[in-house]
Amino acid sequence: MNRRCMHHICCFNKFTCSSVQMKDRHRVEEIIESMRLAGSDALQVMSDFDMTLTRFAYNGARCPTCYAILEDSVLISGDCKKMLKDLLNKYYPIEFDASRTVEEKVPDMVDWWTKAHELLIEQKIQKDQLARVVKDSNAMLRKEYKFFFDHLDKKEIPLVIFSAGIGDVLEEVIIQAGVFHSNIMVFSNYMDFDEKGLPDTDNILKIGFLNDKVEDWRESYLNRYDIVLEKDETMDVPNAILRYITGHQ
Repeated sequence: MNRRCMHHICCFNKFTCSSVQMKDRHRVEEIIESMRLAGSDALQVMSDFDMTLTRFAYNGARCPTCYAILEDSVLISGDCKKMLKDLLNKYYPIEFDASRTVEEKVPDMVDWWTKAHELLIEQKIQKDQLARVVKDSNAMLRKEYKFFFDHLDKKEIPLVIFSAGIGDVLEEVIIQAGVFHSNIMVFSNYMDFDEKGLPDTDNILKIGFLNDKVEDWRESYLNRYDIVLEKDETMDVPNAILRYITGHQ
């Protein structure tokens, strides 16, 4: 059996895992094969950060988002923490209400972000305090993250991270994990961005991490993503696809 066949088997065997859902497996395989034929030079990876590159939970406990890293830290006053918690209790159920459309949620999400951001600004947090805050948190990247980040860098494949979180905190998480390489570009709340900086692509494979309320959101995710990974805290499937596309053993 040749190397290509071995890669093919290892890659697509990952799709049989119970955590992997697809609406059209044949289409997914066709896209991946087209990507392999196009080669690493034509590949780029775009990703969200919170609960996508980072874990949703570890040992039964929720892992923090970029905002939660700050909100739970000693840099935030007790009064501010209470107000931020009240905002979370009000808006989080709206964010994950499967009965509402994205358009219906947008005004509430903007309101949540604006109020939370104003509260954090009032705390006058200094940039040089962020490293300690991140270190003291239980934020962590997904299992097998090192291969994912290092292999993309080795192959000079751009990793573009889009996030509604806090860019400085996001970067510090990756830096402390030792994988903030030169191929990484971050577009977050500290800068404006639009789609005009994105090159044309022939093949797009969309992978969604479904971490919570799986039964409520499965159909919606399957309509939105090519591959849906349910309660999967690893990078196993993305890594398997990368190995196949780039010919890595």
